[in-house]
Amino acid sequence: MPRRDGEVTMTTPSSGTWWHSVSSTRAYEQCPRRYWYGHVAKLPAERHVPPAWRIGSAVHAGLEAAYRHRGTHPDAPLLDGLPAALDALRSAWARLELPHDDGSAERAAAWVTRSLQRDVLATSTVLGVEQPFRDELSPGHRIIGYADLLLDRDERTSEVVDHKVTRRRAAPDELIDDLQLNLYGALVRRQWPDRDRVRATLHYPVAPAAVTVTLTEDTMAAARDHLTTVARRAAADTTFEVVPGRHCDHCPWRPRCPAG
Repeated sequence: MPRRDGEVTMTTPSSGTWWHSVSSTRAYEQCPRRYWYGHVAKLPAERHVPPAWRIGSAVHAGLEAAYRHRGTHPDAPLLDGLPAALDALRSAWARLELPHDDGSAERAAAWVTRSLQRDVLATSTVLGVEQPFRDELSPGHRIIGYADLLLDRDERTSEVVDHKVTRRRAAPDELIDDLQLNLYGALVRRQWPDRDRVRATLHYPVAPAAVTVTLTEDTMAAARDHLTTVARRAAADTTFEVVPGRHCDHCPWRPRCPAG
């Protein structure tokens, strides 16, 4: 039976399309109620995300503009995209209501600039920026995802890149089983079946640095299977129980949650 949470009836849709992603998978595994708020009811977020996360989004916007420029000017140096990158960074900074009086805007601009100057990715042909991936799990249930950057390394090899605006760098053995990178790798293989090798990279513009691994068929298949399993559990759920934890600190639906 449907349950009520305040003034909201907790049901799952009987028709239409369910979209499943890495973020929805992680949300359900953390707390089914959080998943329901954000991915079933699609309620508006009631809290701002932390400033550090918004700074990361602004830096992403700057890098996105630079790599889009490279995609449309493949013979130009990556640094030629710096003016577009800094314009995008400033626009995102204003949109995200980030401060201008604590030096963080200048630091973010320096990270973007150094990242383009050093080009630790050794950027080759850009296949996509915020590259969308879609696939079908079953009728009415589909996967969706967006890779920060997709590069063409050679006729057999694609590289999925995820920008991480943080000082901590993952070790290569942490990337081997990473859910997001492996799922995107699996989707690349389905979209470009003639490319039988997929590399995955975490790019750290703060350093700047990059950590790269070559994904395996087994780890990519395991990531897809994991997302499929969680998607089926979510679709069958009728209670969406609350699971309190440290993730509650940054949950945008905490004010309406019974555990809040």
